[in-house]
Amino acid sequence: MSVDVVLLIVGAVFVILLLSECPVAFTLAASGSLGVMLLRNAGVVGATLRDIPYSSTASYSLSIIPMYILLGMFALNGRLAERIYLVASRSFGRLRGGLGVATVGACAGFAAVTGSSVATAATIGRLSISEMRLHGYPAPFAAGIVAAAGTLGVLIPPSVVLVFYGILARESIGQLLVAGIIPGVLSALLYIVYILTRGQTLVAAEEARLADVLAGEAATASDGETGGAPDANVDAGAAEASNQVSPARESRWTTLRAVGWIATIFAIIITGIYTGQFTVVESGAMGALVALVMLITEVRRSGGARLWHAIRESLLDTASITSMAFAILVGASIFTIFLVMARVPMRFTEWVVGLQLPPIVVVIIILAALIPLGMALETLSIIIITVPLIHPVVTGLGYDAVWFGILFVKMIEIGLVTPPVGMNAYVVSGASGVPVEKTFRGVAPFVLIDIVTVALLIAFPAITLWLPRLADV
Repeated sequence: MSVDVVLLIVGAVFVILLLSECPVAFTLAASGSLGVMLLRNAGVVGATLRDIPYSSTASYSLSIIPMYILLGMFALNGRLAERIYLVASRSFGRLRGGLGVATVGACAGFAAVTGSSVATAATIGRLSISEMRLHGYPAPFAAGIVAAAGTLGVLIPPSVVLVFYGILARESIGQLLVAGIIPGVLSALLYIVYILTRGQTLVAAEEARLADVLAGEAATASDGETGGAPDANVDAGAAEASNQVSPARESRWTTLRAVGWIATIFAIIITGIYTGQFTVVESGAMGALVALVMLITEVRRSGGARLWHAIRESLLDTASITSMAFAILVGASIFTIFLVMARVPMRFTEWVVGLQLPPIVVVIIILAALIPLGMALETLSIIIITVPLIHPVVTGLGYDAVWFGILFVKMIEIGLVTPPVGMNAYVVSGASGVPVEKTFRGVAPFVLIDIVTVALLIAFPAITLWLPRLADV
């Protein structure tokens, strides 16, 4: 059987398993094993299934993944997101569009300690969207802000996505984490500029009566520009957020402490890597330790039972997410063996070189191809499947792998909010009650902003590379 026929069969099986909602890890393992069977024999498949689960995971560098996940779970259960949002809303809430700015700031801050876009979007969305709606924000605008700002979690360190990219591409994880800082801040600033500009026309003035705002929205809901009055789901979300966080119940010192915790965790991770005091893995462990201290400090006032529940939930969630990530890694390793046996990376490289296109055009085509992948697959699957194929091509063209890694992750961010399977959009819709079609409509301008950001990073590589070269990590 020819290699091309085998590739077609394996590709068809892969798509069928995905469409049947088979877990991605099992889809990768099953289709990869089938490919090895067709190219070799059952003995090779048995040896692969015997060796790969250990060889693909028995790496010291991979221990950073559970450390970052544990850090994020401690922060999540320590109510860090809620207090960050209170600080940000108190700082910017009086501006027209200020709550939107506060939401971006809270997402960026929470992402800086969790590294999870989905967790950021779900947590901040539950708190902020109902608050923005009650202050005259159209439903699409409010949901779009949260969905887009939540994607900052995969760029601002600590980022599990950047860690996975570094492991698979065999690049410095420290340099990738440091390189994500300026592009992440740039993305947040461009979001803020758009929110403040657009908020002048979309957001009701502070002095306008809430009843008038809601009545005006109800009258113009048909044109989709100002959104409708909050529906029952949004009102329920407002009640839930009110029960979780109340400015009257939170002192300024309590909320400002949250900023101190974030600054401490971020400084330990980045400064430790920057100065060489910690390895990347050690920085993750130190960050998780500080997050545990934060959790104990903040939750112990609620009683020992609440504290034990928070720690237990953090550990269980960490085990669950880590198991999922490592299962995908094992499945992808099996699939990668099949691709190598079929010489797919080498054939792909030869095909790209044979196109005789300018190198930058090849890079742009590769980046553009990541968007439709993001519509159908989740982030880790995209990285594990595509990095072994495209990394040799990009480095072979002479481009910096760290620079391309940040562009790669930025394109994955766009996939997180792009229909039909923009994960962040669905998470925000579920957390807030805003219909998913309105969420996608609200996030569309932010997708255009992200494309502008990618264009800037391509045109000016120093934006990405200046800090890691300065840090020399």
